[in-house]
Amino acid sequence: MAYLFLAIAFALSAVLSAVAYFVLITPYDPALLMLATLAACISLTAFCLSGVLERHRLLRKQLEQTNEQQGLLLAHNSSALMLLDKYLNVEFINTNHSSLGVIKANYSNDDSLLDIWTENVSEETRQQVHKAVDEKREWRGELRVGDKKKYRYLAATVTPILNDSGELAHVVVCAEDISEHKAIADRLFIREHYNVLTGLPNRQFALRAIQSTINDGDSSNSGFILIHIDLDRIRYINDSLGHQVVDKIFVETTERLRRSVRDDQILAHLGADEFLIVLSVGNCIDEAGILAETILDKCREPFYVNHHEVNISASLGLCKYPEDGDDSTVLMRRAEAAMFSAKEKGGDRFSFYEEGMSSETELRLEMEQHLRHAIERDEFKLHYQPVINLEDNKLRGVEVLLRWHNNVLGNPTPDRFIPVAEQSGLIIGIGKWVLEHACQQVMAWTRSGLPALSVAVNISAKQFTDGDIVENVRYALQQSGLPAAQLELEITEGLLINDTPEIRDTFKQLKTLGIHLSLDDFGTGYASLSYLKRYPFDSLKIDKSFVSDIDSCGDSVTLTNAIIAMGHSFNMKVIAEGVENLNQRRILREHHCDMVQGFLYSPPIPAEQFVAWAKRYAEMQTSQHV
Repeated sequence: MAYLFLAIAFALSAVLSAVAYFVLITPYDPALLMLATLAACISLTAFCLSGVLERHRLLRKQLEQTNEQQGLLLAHNSSALMLLDKYLNVEFINTNHSSLGVIKANYSNDDSLLDIWTENVSEETRQQVHKAVDEKREWRGELRVGDKKKYRYLAATVTPILNDSGELAHVVVCAEDISEHKAIADRLFIREHYNVLTGLPNRQFALRAIQSTINDGDSSNSGFILIHIDLDRIRYINDSLGHQVVDKIFVETTERLRRSVRDDQILAHLGADEFLIVLSVGNCIDEAGILAETILDKCREPFYVNHHEVNISASLGLCKYPEDGDDSTVLMRRAEAAMFSAKEKGGDRFSFYEEGMSSETELRLEMEQHLRHAIERDEFKLHYQPVINLEDNKLRGVEVLLRWHNNVLGNPTPDRFIPVAEQSGLIIGIGKWVLEHACQQVMAWTRSGLPALSVAVNISAKQFTDGDIVENVRYALQQSGLPAAQLELEITEGLLINDTPEIRDTFKQLKTLGIHLSLDDFGTGYASLSYLKRYPFDSLKIDKSFVSDIDSCGDSVTLTNAIIAMGHSFNMKVIAEGVENLNQRRILREHHCDMVQGFLYSPPIPAEQFVAWAKRYAEMQTSQHV
């Protein structure tokens, strides 16, 4: 274009010069005038040409800058881009993009997109892409690019580009690397659906798998069997040997169960010491029974962990679909109910679900749900039973007893709801509430004119091991203002079976606070003389089972006398529970029992009634009626 413009300019200059030489009549020299005209035209032409060239230079510079910017955008774009011809051959690819680094390493520009996808994309996905391109519409989906050893996941969009005639001209592929997102999603899926310790599917995964089997089954041949496995005595092993030993037992149990089930059967770890096996469709009752016996045998084999030989057993519950339920949650609950039935029969056995078994399990779950809201709904009440000094018949203290007023459940007794609270861990919060309110109540009585009374509060083993009992006691004393010497914690013998340095240290810290410690229900559990020597107890409580027939059974008198003598030999006060008549009180006094409590004096009564009772009892003592 520039050369054409230059040729036209020179031709025009020559014509003007010729006119000036041959046509114009001037007093000037025609030759000079022609030269002047030619020079002027050339100068003007050069000026115009330089302007045009400068403009083209600027346009070219802008174009180069734009191309550079577009190249940077393509190279560093968050998405990978490919331009294909209508035959799906690669025309352009921003191979600097990390998402397509695998493509650049394995494929050349001569390869077609179909060649790449043949190696990396499933047949179903390829058909979807082909169909979308043929129909001249956009396709969105997920691609895996690379070989088996090194690959990336891409979220891709395939867009056909049409020419003016509406025919396919090009195809644009836009892909974004989602490998990291998928890895995170996979980790979250594993964390949500698998047990970290054993690597087995968890309860949520098992429920979904069971429900999926139910939904996919047909009415003619869709039956299957659930086996709920619960390892016996794990809690005691955890208390005595620690959770690390228990964790290794769980891992070894997993391996034993894996060797017992087939690949088409589901094995899940429901949590803690519970496992589940879902037998495949078509397994009969006899096969399930044989597998249950095999599992019991596997669990009976000794576990060798950290130089310890540990022997456990298992309780198994089996239920059948569809006979025992048509929902995954119902089936799980009924398999668990059958397991509890086996455990109640002594464990180390299996039971099939029978009608009515689930009622106790369902009641337990319902009770746990109500317990979670009992404090906020003000359903708990404290009752107090007097403790009398046999030497002078004076009121010395009270024992706190918890009552639960829940009309929906019919006001469950402590022997029903306390075990549920302990198994669920709710006993820690409930125990803290009892401790604080008991201390506050005794101080309120003192301010009302009653003598300073000691208050005995029962502490469960779970409170002692899992809860911060020392801090809870310190807080209750500070909040209420109760002197530490008036607080007595009653601890059952079951806690002493652990006998760990941590428990002994907790005892020392409690004694440092100045409170009293009492060994409750002595003679009914696991306590031995070594515990009485090892732990700093201040008092010993004789269980009411020894006292109930002390006036009619010589053996009970002998046992009670031995317990009293043993307690005194360790400088402990001895308290007898369950005293119901004067003859029992007489025998206990003759054998030098220090204090008693029971229905002879008063049943556990609410706080608002206790003040009136205490005043009546004091008046009776003054008038020497007792």
